[in-house]
Amino acid sequence: MNADLQSPENRWRSTLAAVVVAVLVLVAVFWSTASGMVYIWYHFETYTHGFLIVPITLWLVWQKRRHLAVYQPQPSPAFLVLLLGALVAWVLARLTGVQVVEQAAFVAVLISTVATLIGYQVSRFLLFPLMFLFFAVPMGEDLVPPMMEFTATFTVAALELTGIPVYRDGLFFSLPTGDWSVVEACSGVRYLIASVTLGVMYAYITYHTLWKRLLFIALSAVVPIFANGVRAYLIVMIGHLSSMEYATGVDHLVYGWVFFGLVMFLLFWIGSYWQETEPPPVAVAPPRDMSTTAVTALVAGMAIVAVGLSVGAGLIAARAMSIEPVVHGELALPVNANGWQALDEASPPWNTVHPPGALVLNQELRSGDDDVRLQALLFPRQQQGLEAISPDNRIAGEEARLVDLGHQLVRVGGEEFAAVQEKAVIRIGAVDEEFLVWRWYRVAGSSLSNRYQGKAIEAFARIYPGRADGAWIAISTPLVAGQTVQSQARLQAFASEVLPTFYAAMDGVVGVD
Repeated sequence: MNADLQSPENRWRSTLAAVVVAVLVLVAVFWSTASGMVYIWYHFETYTHGFLIVPITLWLVWQKRRHLAVYQPQPSPAFLVLLLGALVAWVLARLTGVQVVEQAAFVAVLISTVATLIGYQVSRFLLFPLMFLFFAVPMGEDLVPPMMEFTATFTVAALELTGIPVYRDGLFFSLPTGDWSVVEACSGVRYLIASVTLGVMYAYITYHTLWKRLLFIALSAVVPIFANGVRAYLIVMIGHLSSMEYATGVDHLVYGWVFFGLVMFLLFWIGSYWQETEPPPVAVAPPRDMSTTAVTALVAGMAIVAVGLSVGAGLIAARAMSIEPVVHGELALPVNANGWQALDEASPPWNTVHPPGALVLNQELRSGDDDVRLQALLFPRQQQGLEAISPDNRIAGEEARLVDLGHQLVRVGGEEFAAVQEKAVIRIGAVDEEFLVWRWYRVAGSSLSNRYQGKAIEAFARIYPGRADGAWIAISTPLVAGQTVQSQARLQAFASEVLPTFYAAMDGVVGVD
């Protein structure tokens, strides 16, 4: 056989051509997802680094070009299994409006397609650059609350060790010289994302031993968390010692980034002492003997399969999202509420907070001496920003302070589920009143409080039987100190006697028998 046809250069040429074409086609197929990522990079400073991820990935691959030259790429159809998994995740996330999962699945589609075309040997060698692409996904919002809590705890503890008297109330704390609070910008998530991104890149180009790479990446995640605590403490100390003259305005952020830059410089400087070099291998035998013609044909076939599967996933999602339920009337209480009478309220003492477009019910009912408020938000066709499972749906606005009380088992008809149980302290007029609250979701006919379970049910329900509705429901009753059990019994009686017919009324609104 002609040796030139067997040369790695020929195989790389046909393989890279297929990779470029397949990636461009996939970006076109998933254009709405890709453009959504770019929109977030542009409009949110935390994720501006996303513009650099693809160029850095290509640079990381270019750095290893001498190593890659000795490989002979051969397609690995086994990676199509990963592609199918990524496409399923994309469809489900697309249908439920979970943007971060949708975008991560899109990146996984690209990676698994590239891995399929270049084969197992090359994919294993380029594992770090390929996985680095996930940093393009704008994620990390769920880390903000715990990191804010850690920053507040660390700062207050450091102040107390310093001997400065401090009073803490949640994320707010007071010193003799002034008041401070830990806001989202102080959480350190930006520092963490930047540090881990740089850490992965540095570990890949500096080390070739796996355990050294993983150790440095772990340090690049742990160090900024504690460094952010130190940063917050130092800023408070500067403000305290200067009688709140410094570190309370824009200089607050400047000091933070200067300190972060210094910490990262020290981390990389120390890490450089264990730098490794990896000479390229003389030759790498391909996994099996194949001619260049056979490789080219298989690469083309795998590219067509990957694109075809992706187009199919897009069509399935588009069909499921095209569901347009017919809304029958307004959301209202059932005519027969088993003795519970709706009270005449000219102006409710508090109103549900929700996005515009939901069907709303906010009504207090009474049975004998028992009062229960029913709040419901019905979304006949859920979509991004207009959905039942969302932090934007709340029982009241800023006048309410909620205390988590765990979960409570609730029975509605023949259905039993766990609802979120909370104590709500709501300012009504000039008085703070306490209420026991149970809240949950009802997605495609199923009641639950776990948002991940709810999103999964929503996704599959859109595919079959074609339901796109969801509801956010809360019931509340006055809470007297020492009478939690009585309040729970009151809510359970209401759930058993009123909600079955109310569920039927909601189903009727969205046209479900």
